Amino acid sequence: MQFRTQPMRIVTVVALLAIMNVFVFAAGAPSSSSSNSVLGKLITTSNRPVLVNGGEAITGSVIVSGAELRTPASGGATVVLSNLGTVSISPNSSITLTFDSKSVTANVTSGYATVATAEGVKGLVLGLPADAQPPTPAGGNTAKNWGIAGVAIGSAGFIWAIISWNRANNARDAANAAAAANATLAAQLAALRTCLAGQTTSPVKFCTSF
Repeated sequence: MQFRTQPMRIVTVVALLAIMNVFVFAAGAPSSSSSNSVLGKLITTSNRPVLVNGGEAITGSVIVSGAELRTPASGGATVVLSNLGTVSISPNSSITLTFDSKSVTANVTSGYATVATAEGVKGLVLGLPADAQPPTPAGGNTAKNWGIAGVAIGSAGFIWAIISWNRANNARDAANAAAAANATLAAQLAALRTCLAGQTTSPVKFCTSF
């Protein structure tokens, strides 16, 4: 009886060692795979914070697959996925981003987003109508553009005013110069007439004073 129980104990120990080795290998596997997993890098407009899984994040933050991103109305964001592509998120948008080494998917809850992938990587945008278009720039940009146009128009008007003023001054100077020349010529002619009128006497006098 004692001879039979000893082999059973040996088999039990060997089985336990095998099970322990399996658990150790399985425990080590996630750390190895996580080191090789795909990660994204966040870039926000003017480094304005966006919400990632409910917390604020700025440029340089790491984005993992399954993250929920929400952008404010003041700016959008881009997620750069190494060797996979990029995901562009418009302002005032909300998406859930999932990705692996072969695919990138942006599930749009609200707003607008686009996916650009490298060759061989599948890119997909869900939640948008087939004819969806990117949102137009905010009204602030339109006002800014009109302001720039107004400044340009005002500057052009100011330049034309200067040109007209210079032309008016040139015309006035030319008129004054012509009037002065006419006055000088009239004085010279009057002096010549006076000189010639005095030639009745002898000897003859040369009229050079005018």
